[in-house]
Amino acid sequence: MDRKKELLWRAYLVMFFFVVATIVILFRIFNISFIEREKWRQKGEANVQWRTVDADRGNIYAEESNLLSTSLQFFEVRMDMSIIRKEDFNHGVDSLAHFLSNFDPEFIRQKSAAQWKSDLKSARKKGNKYLFIAKGLDIDAFNKLKNAPILRLGAIRGGLVKSRYGKRMKPFGELASRTIGVDRDNADRVGLEGYFERFLRGDLDQRLMKRLPNNYGEKDVWVPVYDPSENDTKQGDDIYTTINIDMQDAVHHELMEALKKNNAEGGVAILMEVGTGAIKAITNLTKSGDSTYHEMYNQAAGRLSEPGSTIKLATMLAALEDGVTNIDTMVDLNYGLKNFSDRTMHDSEKHGRKFATMAETFELSSNVGVATIANDLYNSRDGRIQWIKRLKQFGLHEPTGIDISGEAIPEIKDPVKDKDKWYGTTIPWMAHGYEMMFTPLQILNFYNTVANDGKMMKPYLVSEIRKGDVIKKKFDPVVLRPQIAKPESIAKAKIMMEGVILKGTGKSLKSEHVTMAGKTGTAKTNYANKSEYARYNGSFCGYFPAENPMYSMIVVVYEPKAGAYYGGAVAGPVFKNVAEKVYALKTKQVRSLSDTVFVSTSLPGTGQGFGKDFNKIFDYLALKYKDKSGEDWVKVNPSETAMQMAERKIKKSLVPDVTGMGARDAVFLLENAGLKVKVEGAGKVMRQSVTPGARINGQNVLIYLN
Repeated sequence: MDRKKELLWRAYLVMFFFVVATIVILFRIFNISFIEREKWRQKGEANVQWRTVDADRGNIYAEESNLLSTSLQFFEVRMDMSIIRKEDFNHGVDSLAHFLSNFDPEFIRQKSAAQWKSDLKSARKKGNKYLFIAKGLDIDAFNKLKNAPILRLGAIRGGLVKSRYGKRMKPFGELASRTIGVDRDNADRVGLEGYFERFLRGDLDQRLMKRLPNNYGEKDVWVPVYDPSENDTKQGDDIYTTINIDMQDAVHHELMEALKKNNAEGGVAILMEVGTGAIKAITNLTKSGDSTYHEMYNQAAGRLSEPGSTIKLATMLAALEDGVTNIDTMVDLNYGLKNFSDRTMHDSEKHGRKFATMAETFELSSNVGVATIANDLYNSRDGRIQWIKRLKQFGLHEPTGIDISGEAIPEIKDPVKDKDKWYGTTIPWMAHGYEMMFTPLQILNFYNTVANDGKMMKPYLVSEIRKGDVIKKKFDPVVLRPQIAKPESIAKAKIMMEGVILKGTGKSLKSEHVTMAGKTGTAKTNYANKSEYARYNGSFCGYFPAENPMYSMIVVVYEPKAGAYYGGAVAGPVFKNVAEKVYALKTKQVRSLSDTVFVSTSLPGTGQGFGKDFNKIFDYLALKYKDKSGEDWVKVNPSETAMQMAERKIKKSLVPDVTGMGARDAVFLLENAGLKVKVEGAGKVMRQSVTPGARINGQNVLIYLN
């Protein structure tokens, strides 16, 4: 065979093999793509797939941006022993075992270096792809661990397998803990965490994950194919609450001390802003097995109980609406003992009074007197219907609608639907707080309505939902009922509540610092069981300051066992102490460098004065401000983001407007204009005797301060 033919045959042979190989490859492609497609798809998805993961959970803040709940990032570290080269493992196993044996025991199992070395060798021999090393590592601990021998070689050579996860933390611990709620896997989310879940959770994200099979007693787990930190992680919305941390701290600790002192089973305290219904503080404490108190259950919104004497306010208000027109109307107390139908009613304390005015009856908290009023007005077929109509008029038959899950529905018997449960004693006993059930929040909302001159507000806990600096949703105060009773009836009810503090069952609570109004309450919880020792709930509900209500509050102490059980003794002191602290917080002021203004602890309002003094004050208080004036005298107005300082023009030969200024600046300006000034009062200028803008003719000016 000549040389040419030999070369051709070789070329044909090579081509033949290429053709065969191509056919085989094409067949395999066809087979995999079409015939075995489902088989390989399932295997691929079983090991690497795009999986849905939650975004980083949003934060929950108090009203002054104090962080109440946040997700801190932690790491879990494992090792894929199957990919570590023999020389790398042998070279570093002793050092790694020593390193792990001396690592912080908070994050890692405590073992000796010999134990770690044995476990590492055993895992490598078995080809363990997911050997557990540590969990709960913060970023500092993780950075330290990933630089350990062998692990420092990374994911490919060192077998480092890391996964990041968020863990919910509450920086203020127990403060409002149950109201903030719980976010955990395989459990119902409660409180704000549950109610606003769809906002806090944020948008779902997709991440490419790989499965790490495990045959060593643990289930298979999925970890990111790429480092999660290399990608932008989506985040949920932030929730801004109405809770004030300083007020919450005062409420929590005052209630805690009262529960310890009275050896109580638990307690509730809620502080609400009268004009808006915003909850400023809420505490729910329950005694645990070791006799310490913790936030376990939201009793404020979810625990129904008979209210006792705090419901007497509703009885009196109904009577004022239905015929008892004067709080000086005389009531028969019958010396605190009276029969209603087949039962005898007693007053809690002996007072020796045969008669008392309606106001005195309320101040004394006379069960007999209040029951007599209700019995005379409502213990008839039509009267019972009217009685329930009044309770519904006051909004007591409905839940408040507060923005957390689990609020209980009030229980009030209906004289028509529940006539088989209606007795001759029902009206007298309902009148002083039995045979109906409410939560502490529902009672508080009724008292808050009276403090608010009859306008019922919806209690709420969240003011805004934000995505970064953008407000996604704003929650404004909601009016549930514009007027629950006639203004004159509300005014008389408020006078009676002030009388409780001035000369009634709450007179021991009278404060030198803040005026208060309210009602004590004591309810026996096991009156149906005569064989048990008596159990009581003590409460106090009211508002302060009495003449211009800013806050309402309820305190309930469940089953005190240290001797005292009356509401005025066990719950009243909590109310008084919190009222004094909150009032001091609200009115505490910082005098400016030139007496120009008084800057409160909250964002200041409008004011006028010397610009440089305002600059110093705002710098000292770390308040953001914008000075657009460039002048000596300015006018200050607050905005949502900063204090705005604008030019305050002072015209020569015209009387300047000094309202809103401090006395020093006002006197300086007026005298500099050639006027003689007389000052009356202290503080800021409220008005001036000469009209601003008038021509200056050397007249005297009287400025009134407040």
